Amino acid sequence: MVSNLYPLKFKSIFKKTPWGGSRLGSFFGKDVPADGGIGESWEITDRDGDNSIIANGVYKDMRLRQLLDGPGMNDVLGHEYKRERSENRFPILVKLIDTADRLSIQVHPDDAYVRAHEVTGESGKMEAWYIIHTEPGAWIIRGLRPGMTRKHLESSLGNGNLENCLNLLSVRPGDVIFIPPGIVHTIGPGIILLEVQQNSNVTYRLYDWGRPRELHVQKALDVIDFASSTRHKQDKMQPILLSPPPRKRELLLKCEKFVLESLELDVQCDIDDMRTFHILTVIEGLSKIAYGRSEAVEVSAGESVLIPAALQGYKLYPHGRCKIIKSSPSF
Repeated sequence: MVSNLYPLKFKSIFKKTPWGGSRLGSFFGKDVPADGGIGESWEITDRDGDNSIIANGVYKDMRLRQLLDGPGMNDVLGHEYKRERSENRFPILVKLIDTADRLSIQVHPDDAYVRAHEVTGESGKMEAWYIIHTEPGAWIIRGLRPGMTRKHLESSLGNGNLENCLNLLSVRPGDVIFIPPGIVHTIGPGIILLEVQQNSNVTYRLYDWGRPRELHVQKALDVIDFASSTRHKQDKMQPILLSPPPRKRELLLKCEKFVLESLELDVQCDIDDMRTFHILTVIEGLSKIAYGRSEAVEVSAGESVLIPAALQGYKLYPHGRCKIIKSSPSF
């Protein structure tokens, strides 16, 4: 058993991309490289080559993988979770994304396709976006226009008319977009968002606006769910109110892999319904997280903290108004 567990903060892992910007520094105060181009900040990740380093407490400078190895897995994920699942690594990856340009048109496979066609140990990719900030005219693409088939899409790729096949949506702060496997998607410029996803890095690029990067057209066409991609009743998730202000909690999304909640707090809030770990990402404001008898950790906007299941509960003390997105695995 890992002793003395506490809310764990991590060092950001910055990813330079062809479409990245510099606003994660100005918006959240992150220490991004001065030359910009940072499209992603991986906040909590357990992947080979990209493993989060703990930034606080007695486990400072230890990698998340080291903490999870051996008996520590149950204490962090929860004994109930461990009995029901067989993952050998942390199941969720949390990112902040800043787009100065549009991303590639892409699609993710599901677990079954990855097991059949990709490297051993990888999984499919289900993800969700919480829109934090938008510039005027901000847009995303989620799915295809009604009536699109594989034949239509292949023809459009061949004649340069792919954009006419895509379902474009305007977005604003607070929107929640669910991207299950098989849904064609991209993010346009001028957006900062929180991405919560399966711990996977499998992405098939269908089109990349002329950038000289590898495409995966045949695999993308194989995994597109044309039936779901052309239905748009749930392009934006509708929140469900769980409790009113001043401890406002909303269920944003519950899918097969994870659950997202929003907490808007002006006063103390006690969380004691932990069946497994929680990840708290502060979107606005500042909050103290109290646990145990008298211990506390402070988190501010742009920071994510992992609450190990072994703590069983915690208390949030916001400094003024605070907005938090809580992520946890589904049961």
